[in-house]
Amino acid sequence: YKDMLGFARLNRGKIVVETMPSVPKRRWDAFCSFLHLDDRVEFGEGDIGLSGGIQVWEPSSANITTVDMIKRFGGSTSPVAQWPEETTEGDEEDRFDRMERLIEKAMKRMSS
Repeated sequence: YKDMLGFARLNRGKIVVETMPSVPKRRWDAFCSFLHLDDRVEFGEGDIGLSGGIQVWEPSSANITTVDMIKRFGGSTSPVAQWPEETTEGDEEDRFDRMERLIEKAMKRMSS
């Protein structure tokens, strides 16, 4: 099934590539400006991210994350400045994280 989906995407991509030379430059430029790719994409409230993306909203329950994967450090952004050492709070926190993930998996299985 995954191979069929991949093959279909490749065929669609081939059609797009073959069609692109026939699209007028003015229409292509209008399409690109409509996408607002120069605007920054907000990751969260007040967390302005990178430009060049398209923001897609999804329900917060779709992909539950209990740990923030973005590490934020205050201070200088100079490449010369070293990153602060990461503090590990021990195995006890890891055990709670694993237990929490097991509970989430069990809840998903029971709800489906």
